[in-house]
Amino acid sequence: MADITPDPIMRIALGFMAAKHLFVASAIGLFEGLTGGPATLDELAQKCGVPRRTLGISADAMASLGLVERDGDRYCNSAAAAAFLAGTPGPDLRPVLHLLDRISYGLWMNLEAAVRAGEGQRQFGGFTADQQQIFSAGVEANTAASAVALAASYDFGRHRRVLDVGGGTGSFLIPILRRYPVLQATLFELPGAWSPANGWLASRRGRGWPSSRATSSQTRCPAAMTC
Repeated sequence: MADITPDPIMRIALGFMAAKHLFVASAIGLFEGLTGGPATLDELAQKCGVPRRTLGISADAMASLGLVERDGDRYCNSAAAAAFLAGTPGPDLRPVLHLLDRISYGLWMNLEAAVRAGEGQRQFGGFTADQQQIFSAGVEANTAASAVALAASYDFGRHRRVLDVGGGTGSFLIPILRRYPVLQATLFELPGAWSPANGWLASRRGRGWPSSRATSSQTRCPAAMTC
């Protein structure tokens, strides 16, 4: 019995604190503030627009979690933070953290009620415009590697059309259309997701894929876009 400790229980129970510290560090721009190299808290406070004292709490929390390294009074990004959280070219997980913080985190607070009731909360179609933007951007960032892998691994050249049902921002269709520019693609989505999808697809025109023809829906039925 002396060898049994509550450590594994407490690691799980306190895990939400680490997650929340990560969300906050990303939101205040801590990792972007370190893209130019090591910096002191005074230098970071000026870049982030956050009081030095509370910024120090965030920076030290990230150091304890291995996402920031500290040498004396200077901080720098770890390799993982520099690659995925600092806004440099390449995969960007900041939208994923934003989604987890602003949408998922609050919903998990209702888990006990959902378990007791035998039914969870339905969110699709119930997002505000801002929440939909956060959700769509987060899902796109989280599935970016899969979207590229799909276009590279499957031969769409033997088809004339492709339909993406529930395709979010169209991020899976874009790499496909870049590889197969003669392919006709249709994105089918719920009305709430339509606005960000339409805007993001339009902003990507001229980047190696055809222009789109969009038809919006003012009903509760899903909307479709053909590219």
